[in-house]
Amino acid sequence: MSSDNLLMKKQQIDPFSASFSSLLVIVFSKSNSKNFPLALNIAQGAEKFVETTVSGKTTYSVCFGGNQVDAARAIAFLDYAASWKGVQIFSQGKLIPSSYHIVEVLNCYLKSQSCRDYKAHCQTVIDDPFNTEIEKIGGIAFVIKITETPTIKQEIEIDRYAFPCKHIFHRFRFQCDHPSCPEDQIQAKAVDLGCDWCPNFDADSWKKIGTKTVLKEFFEQIKANVTATQSHK
Repeated sequence: MSSDNLLMKKQQIDPFSASFSSLLVIVFSKSNSKNFPLALNIAQGAEKFVETTVSGKTTYSVCFGGNQVDAARAIAFLDYAASWKGVQIFSQGKLIPSSYHIVEVLNCYLKSQSCRDYKAHCQTVIDDPFNTEIEKIGGIAFVIKITETPTIKQEIEIDRYAFPCKHIFHRFRFQCDHPSCPEDQIQAKAVDLGCDWCPNFDADSWKKIGTKTVLKEFFEQIKANVTATQSHK
């Protein structure tokens, strides 16, 4: 093997393997677009950029790093190049067929980086999703209003949890009888929606953060318990 061919081999990037250690890997060739010089300049400033020529055809491979600057570069590059023929986007060892969801996740990530605490953007506090019958009962309180008849209410304590990802929150539902733990269910959904590569995503940040107390009518709770008991017979 000649020294030139050996150097070329060393410079080549395997986009599948490289996409596990980079935010994104994009492979593209020269385009006739008037914006090509601008897009090429953006790509050259990324974490890693390699130009390879095989049989007279030049191919460019760019690895965008998992940081705010390279995420902004990736959005700017895709704004120019997403519609070009031959552009390939790789993430977590997979070839991504469309750039739409990629840009959506990148924009969400960049918003988080503009916050003093990225968790204030990424995480959502929710009630315990597995406590469907609210069985945890505290004391009984009498609530009297002048315009209404007295009612008996119970103080019910509900656990509160931090849901890790704002991007998937409205498209996710826990399966209470699933054999996988909540963290693994969240991670699997992130893979399904194509945002598991986000630098902020951490399924293990799902955790209990406190409790809240609500008042529930005593007889309403009895009715709910009876209904639940009958449904299990």
